[in-house]
Formats: sequence, C-alpha cells, structure tokens
Amino acid sequence: MDKRSLCLLLICINVCLVIWLVSVQQSPMLEAEIMADFSGSSSGSSSSSTSQPPTRGSRGGRGSRSKPNQITHQPSRSPSNNDSSLVSNHHLATPPPPSASQTPAPPGSSMHLMDLPNFVYLMDQPACDKDVQVLVLVHSAVRNIDKRRIIRQTWADRSYIDHTPLRVIFLVGGVGENAEKWQQFLGRENHLHGDLIQGNFDDAYRNMTYKHVMALKWFNEKCAHAQLLVKVDDDVFMNTPQLVKYLATPSLPEHSMLLDPDLLLCRSVNRSRVKRTFRSKWRVTYKEYPNRFYPEYCPGMAIVYAPDVVRRLFEAAQKAKYFWVDDVLITGILAEETGTKITKLKYYLEQKDVRKLLGGGADLEEPPFLFTNHAILPDESMAIWQMALDRIQRPLLTHPASSSASASSATSASKSAPEVPSANISEAQTSTGLS
Repeated sequence: MDKRSLCLLLICINVCLVIWLVSVQQSPMLEAEIMADFSGSSSGSSSSSTSQPPTRGSRGGRGSRSKPNQITHQPSRSPSNNDSSLVSNHHLATPPPPSASQTPAPPGSSMHLMDLPNFVYLMDQPACDKDVQVLVLVHSAVRNIDKRRIIRQTWADRSYIDHTPLRVIFLVGGVGENAEKWQQFLGRENHLHGDLIQGNFDDAYRNMTYKHVMALKWFNEKCAHAQLLVKVDDDVFMNTPQLVKYLATPSLPEHSMLLDPDLLLCRSVNRSRVKRTFRSKWRVTYKEYPNRFYPEYCPGMAIVYAPDVVRRLFEAAQKAKYFWVDDVLITGILAEETGTKITKLKYYLEQKDVRKLLGGGADLEEPPFLFTNHAILPDESMAIWQMALDRIQRPLLTHPASSSASASSATSASKSAPEVPSANISEAQTSTGLS
C-alpha cells in the first residue's frame, strides 16, 4: 500500500471514530442541549414523544396535510405584534405512528377529531380513578417548561393534589419536523411526572381548537364520571384549595352551583366585535365568520364544564366546521347551537387585584376566587400559593398532634418525590404534607 492510500485509510478511520463518538454521546448530552436552546430563546413551540408514562404513585393511573408555518413563540392568547404566522391554516404536525391505520376514520370513531381523520394521542394517560371529582386540563405549549414547573410547585403540587379529589393533566400538541430533541425531552418530562397528553397536530396558535376539542374528548372517554372538567391555560393561577372547599361544603351556594348538570362557568365576554383589520393578529375573514359580533362566549383561559355540557359540546364540535378561535367556536357558537347557557363567574382576580392581595391590601378569601387573569408572574403564583397554604395549615397550629402528623407526612412525601437529573430542569418539589 502506497503512502497516499495509507493516509486516506487513516482519515476514513478517524472520521468513522468521530461519528461513533458523537452518536454515543448524543443521548447523555440531550437535555443539556435542550436547556441551552430553551434558555437562549424566549419563544415557545411544541414537542412530542411516544413514551408511555409510569403509573401514578398514591393515586394510581390517575393522510398528512401540507406543512404549516411554524409558530416560533408559545401559543399564547395574547399574540405578539410581530407574529405574522397566524395567517397559516391548521394542519397535522406529524403523521400518525406506523401502527396507526392509514385509512381515514369515520366521523364517529375514536380516531376522528373534527376534520382530522387519523387523530391519535402521541402521549396518553390512564383513565381517571373513581375518586376523581374534578379533572383539570391545562393547555400548555411544549417549550413552556417553566410554566408547567411553577404549576407543579404551586396549585397542582402533587403532595397537596393527591390528597384531594382533583387530578391535573397538561395538554400539548405535536412538535412538527426537525424537533426530535424537544420530542425526547417531553418524553423524559412525562416519565418523571406522568401528567402529559399530546395530540398529533401542530402545537400552533391556529390549532388551539384541536387542543380544546381534544380536552373534551379525553374527559368524555376517560373521566366522564367526574363532577367537573376545568379547562385552564398555563399562565393562570387556579385556586385549587378554594375549589376543594366548595366541593366539600354543602352549605355554600357555590356547592350547589357546581352540581348543576348544565354548568358552563366562566367570566363571559358579550358582543365582542370581530376583528377585520390586517393589522390585528385576531383578524378573521368574512369567509371564516360572517357576522359583525361574536356570540357571548367564555375566554379560554379558565372554563368550568359539567359532564353533560362536555358531552354535547364535543358531539357538536365533531360535526362543526373548523374555526381557529377555539373559545368562540366551542363556548359561543356551539354552546348557542346546543342551548347551553353560560353561568357567569362572580369573582375573578385581575392583575390589579393580584398586586393588591400581595401588597397586603386584600384578603385571600374576601372575596374568594377560583382563577386569576392570564399572564400571572411566577413569583406572584408562588406568593399566592404560600398564602393559600398558610390558611389551610392555620388550624393545625392549635393541634400539636395534627402538626406532628403533618410534618411526618411532609417528610414521607419528600422521600417519595423523584430526583430530577442535574442535566434536567431543576424542579424542586414543594412538600406541603397536607391530608
């Protein structure tokens, strides 16, 4: 072998060795790379995974379209002024897994979601246990990792929620193409927490109707025995202790209200004018919606449904023409078509009320509230949650035995909490030790 051939052989061997090393090291470095991408970007996207979640600890199992313009910020209900991608149509994110049928499913089948003939869950959860009275489905975007973390540390803290009749699950859409890292990261997040459900449509702003109808579908199929469905966005603080109090206190008027079989509870919007100007990110064409005003509807950030209302709105949505403004379609147009009346939520914590509460100018229960407005800050959520815990634990301070038992429970909960890998997001589990 001449010198030139030997050099070429050595170069080929070195290239192969480098490729092998990169492939071996890719998996351990995955989460660190994702976190670098996440910390360097304030925008949001979506992700998916086919991994199945573990069973929950003490609660048990508690034809492709053309590629759409990808939304590079989180699908918020307050779109940014420079977001031109909202004009894109709705589409599937990724084709169904190879095991899914390639024949379009009939409208009445479980694989049919509005006009998507091959809908599947890319990630799913076990059906609700019989003791679940309220299913809380949080609409989230894949890159909203920090928002999900804050929720898990505050009003959906498992050491509190697992001792209540509530169950909290996050809903996300698909990641689209070239987002395998986020897909794998979602799988690890779900493996750690067991609380993600994912549909095979792009997690884009104009696909939020799919996510909303998916929420109705999942409740209808896997949690229909529950008393309530709560649909809430991931930038809203939900006062779960107040809801538990309403459920457990028959003497309160809210208790009987929550038992209403026709309940559709929210802070409704009436005679909202349809935006037609090209400068508006909420622009709707006459072809999409011909009327001048929308019917009365519930803003999607916080809605409470009775099971019968979930069923009839889901059935109506399956037959409806797709409209990308999800809350208007489902709680406005379809609610009107099905004769469903909106019950107006009496108390709602606006941003000014949050500041007043945290500044000491108001009390947590005067008046009581179930939801804050959207876009609440992480430190505000933490502070309100601590106030809620202090109020819950206040009676225990006069009973040493109860306080001791509570501390023991907190220690047990802390030991059972899964340890988060250092390369993953730091998710310190807040231990309340409440029973």
